[in-house]
Amino acid sequence: RASGEVWMSDVSPKGKAVMDAYKELCSLDSEDPKAVSEIMGRLDSDQKAMMKSLIEVRGGQDRPIENTFPEVGDTVDRLFKKYKMIEQDDEAVTEWRSKMEMGMLKDVQYLIERDQMVSADEEAAKDLPDGADADEAWRLFNRKFGPAAERGEYMGTPTRKEDIMYRFRRLKESLNIDSKVALEILDLDSTPMVVDPLFVRRTYKAMVGCIGEEEALNDIVRKHPGALMVQARNVEEKISQIKTGAAVIGAFA
Repeated sequence: RASGEVWMSDVSPKGKAVMDAYKELCSLDSEDPKAVSEIMGRLDSDQKAMMKSLIEVRGGQDRPIENTFPEVGDTVDRLFKKYKMIEQDDEAVTEWRSKMEMGMLKDVQYLIERDQMVSADEEAAKDLPDGADADEAWRLFNRKFGPAAERGEYMGTPTRKEDIMYRFRRLKESLNIDSKVALEILDLDSTPMVVDPLFVRRTYKAMVGCIGEEEALNDIVRKHPGALMVQARNVEEKISQIKTGAAVIGAFA
């Protein structure tokens, strides 16, 4: 999706009709009153009001951001700017993501991950004391995700060596663990390395909020690292299933 496309919360048939009409208006070569009238004539009064809001907001993408929640007419670039304003507030980000239409969220996530690539490259250029451990994390990732490591991406998510080393270090920070424990986790299952490390952090924090840090780490993550792939907003509702699943998988480890 182009970064200039806009977001609208209403994904009902009526909302889709407004978006389709909006795209038609944008595609007109010139202001043709007859064509505009024909397009607008398909919309009812509520849809015309939605269109009006869409056009008004779309025309002011450079206006100061006063509200970080997604608004009708926000472009992908503007939504990314809003995200950056709350990036370190995990609860706010979880709520923000819940308000997003999935297609637009994927486009914003693309920008998030490219932003993280810059941070990964900057970190990789440094001589850090855990360099050998980060190299081992890369080796463990290759063992399970060889083709993704070779391609440098997994389902659109960057998986270069720099990205995996960066996520390894964020995993240690998020779970408050040392390299030894982090490598034990990746040796068991390196799946957490194919997602945004902030996604992992939000999920783990949600687990800790439900059952405490010791149980979240030792009874879930160290038995079933893949549990970190659960959406943070779903953790509370599914915590019993997550614990049971980890126990079962851990029994076969």
